[in-house]
Amino acid sequence: GRIIHELQNNWRAALPLWLLSLALLGMLAYGVVVGSFSGGAQLWIAPVKIAIGTMLSILICLPSLYIFTCLSGIDAQLRTVTGVLFAAVSLGSLLLIGFAPVAWIFSQSTDSVAFMAVLHIGLWAIGIMFGLRLLEAMGHLLGGPARNHLKSWSVIFIVVCLQMMTTLRPIVGTSDRFLPSEKKFFLAHWVETLRDESARK
Repeated sequence: GRIIHELQNNWRAALPLWLLSLALLGMLAYGVVVGSFSGGAQLWIAPVKIAIGTMLSILICLPSLYIFTCLSGIDAQLRTVTGVLFAAVSLGSLLLIGFAPVAWIFSQSTDSVAFMAVLHIGLWAIGIMFGLRLLEAMGHLLGGPARNHLKSWSVIFIVVCLQMMTTLRPIVGTSDRFLPSEKKFFLAHWVETLRDESARK
């Protein structure tokens, strides 16, 4: 609540920039844990891809978040909405750092790409869902009568993040290419990954 109040009433550029930096540093730190599954070049490739994917997802979804905020009847400026989104992502990244030891122990004790992908997605989902609750708090504190708009936007943001990480694949595992040469929907990619792993067994 204090963060939202500061962003709305005592806006200073340093606060949203600090929140964005915290989000990206958290994603980079967790990315090292993701990269430790494969080791080698993935120790820097995974963090870079996760940070880039997070930043691109924010930029892609920010305009629609502001529109949904206006449709909800929330009296918030674009800079306030931007800061709250940065705060939501930074909270999610902090929770990921807390989950990092759990992810690391599995990355060192299993060779299943599919399992590690599901684990990372599950931990990320928990973190981002807690973070996106800040959007609901913004609706409560700034008096929006139709907060369901923000819940709908949260679903859009999650889907965009999942597709972005598929676009930047592989993040878990290795490849000869930094980026894939073919386009895939994230659900289709997951099904193929699970099918390939079952075939190897």
